[in-house]
Amino acid sequence: MGVSKDIPKYPCIYPNPSFGEVTKNFRADDYKIMALATLASIPYGYFAGTARLPQMRVPSMIMSGIIGLHGGFFIAYQQSGGRLMGRLANDAEVRELMK
Repeated sequence: MGVSKDIPKYPCIYPNPSFGEVTKNFRADDYKIMALATLASIPYGYFAGTARLPQMRVPSMIMSGIIGLHGGFFIAYQQSGGRLMGRLANDAEVRELMK
């Protein structure tokens, strides 16, 4: 795990949040990013599978959907962790978790 020596711009809730803390802190916007990344990658996989072998349409579509879901999860995880560590704006988290 890396160590950052930068001073956070916002209040730090957890300096080193665990996986559970970060995923529990997902906002509706984070889930929206995951859904959009998944939905955007599905047609891409369908048409990429159509290029050479028509029988690869559905497997390619499924695989690209899974890759899009993972990419969306990674973006959401990074944003949620950044808010908990005080790297991103976290007004809602400060109000909710610092009671």
